[in-house]
Amino acid sequence: METIISSTRDSESGFCSLTGIYYSKWESPNIPTTPSLSLPSFLLSQLSPRHLKKPAYIDSVSGKSLTYQELRSLSIGIASTLRSSFGIKKGDIVLVVSSNSIHFPLLILSIMSMGAIFTTANPLYSTQELHCQIQDSNPVLVFTTHEFKSKFDGMILKNRVLLVEEFMYNLLVNTPTKSSSSIPSNIKLDDIAALMYSSGTTGKSKAVVCSHRNLVSMGGLLRHVWKTEGGGDDGSNDVYMCVVPLFHMFGLSMMVCGVLAARSTAVLVKKYSVEEMLSGIERYNVTRLPVAPPVVVQMVRFQNKMSKYNLKSLKEVICSGAPLGNEHIERFCKIYPEINLTQCYGLTETNGPITLCDGRSRTTTREITASSVGRLIPSMEAKIIHVKTGKPLPPFSPGELCVRGVPVTQGYFKNAEATLLAIDKDGWLHTGDLCFMDKFGFVHIVDRIKELIKYKAYQVAPAELEEILSGHPEIIDAAVTSYPDEEAGEIPMAYVVRNKKSEIGGEDIVAFMANKVAPYKKIRKVVFVECIPRSPSGKILRKNLKGSKHSPKFLQTFK
Repeated sequence: METIISSTRDSESGFCSLTGIYYSKWESPNIPTTPSLSLPSFLLSQLSPRHLKKPAYIDSVSGKSLTYQELRSLSIGIASTLRSSFGIKKGDIVLVVSSNSIHFPLLILSIMSMGAIFTTANPLYSTQELHCQIQDSNPVLVFTTHEFKSKFDGMILKNRVLLVEEFMYNLLVNTPTKSSSSIPSNIKLDDIAALMYSSGTTGKSKAVVCSHRNLVSMGGLLRHVWKTEGGGDDGSNDVYMCVVPLFHMFGLSMMVCGVLAARSTAVLVKKYSVEEMLSGIERYNVTRLPVAPPVVVQMVRFQNKMSKYNLKSLKEVICSGAPLGNEHIERFCKIYPEINLTQCYGLTETNGPITLCDGRSRTTTREITASSVGRLIPSMEAKIIHVKTGKPLPPFSPGELCVRGVPVTQGYFKNAEATLLAIDKDGWLHTGDLCFMDKFGFVHIVDRIKELIKYKAYQVAPAELEEILSGHPEIIDAAVTSYPDEEAGEIPMAYVVRNKKSEIGGEDIVAFMANKVAPYKKIRKVVFVECIPRSPSGKILRKNLKGSKHSPKFLQTFK
């Protein structure tokens, strides 16, 4: 059967006409399948003498660092303290609420190394939002920092709140760092390692169950891809800058699973600013920069500021989290011809990237590579299915992207109903994203299926209209969503953030769009707002827009 499938598989796109499945064009690496294995033991065991003394994490401002040896020995010390002093045991859930710091990966590795389960929350959440997540996951212990301690004041908690700064100080004073050659563990690959909450862009966020197998496979796959891209280098010489939040799956998969598996170094930025990012790139000779789309837009718009810094070490910017407009891609490639701009695409439910760009295909141009979100990672399978019939579709046919592979979650925590809706009986995760695959096997995102606007008999993709709006010189940011209409069913509605000095009106925006899109795609309602609510990865939080939490300065309907 395998021979028949191989013979019907297109060598360029990876599409098999017999099964309707798209297969990855990367060779599959050897991922450990030892039943008794945890993510920390996979990442921190079998370190060579060269890597032991190498920095794993560096604080971008202070320059303080944790070597691989310190990361390993301290994680064992913390796990021991959590067990002996706080009674944490295998299967317990521990919440970490913190900004990026070199202590963040140390804490979560320590929690996992003893068989406990870590979960994270956005430190910018309100007390009420934090309380809802705590009720859902029921952690036995909470780690936070002085900066966010007040969010827990007055909160009725069954469990203790520890301050990271005090905990780490006491640990280092009372338990001197000792080297250890291994991480003791009775953990199984299929044990739960983490509960990572989905972004909840259109509804309530859900806790995604991440097993050690899921995260080990993601680390191994990223190491394989980054090594493949290295052109003779094993990837360990790369220096990554972390401006994405570690509490988010984008940051966790790249900066913990990927960086440590590749034996690379990550420079952590606590609070993002263009200046700190640029000075960090220059100071630490950063080679790769994973970012959300707003950072790419800033790099384009503030090119004069960028020119003051030496960015010669930077060889790749990896963009993910939300769509990046073609205009921004083209301008970036023109301004920074020496920096390879690529996109990747992933979900919390897939424990990191589903696709990555290698940028080195002999049959594609840089522009094609950049405008897509890349090719399927090794061992990942995909289907593009018809939204109504569910039948698999060939290249260039838009449909819902479904994926299957070892990194894909087994479901949502204590939520069987949501799990059954997301993962079918054959193990296919339905992403809810409208996509198509091109003839080279590159994935192109059209939009979220649930976010498509149904104007009469037509479907309108908000992402397409948002990209056009972002090209207007007086528009800083924009979001498009649907608005009920008796005649059409739904009409496209734009939320727009103007430049401070701009006097552009709703009629001007409607006229601007009318010349660039088909009549059924025209913007017919305009609202001016102070900002567009976005998730940490850059996704537009449309549920917040529709909730009218941003007071409109202008609202008018245009026919």
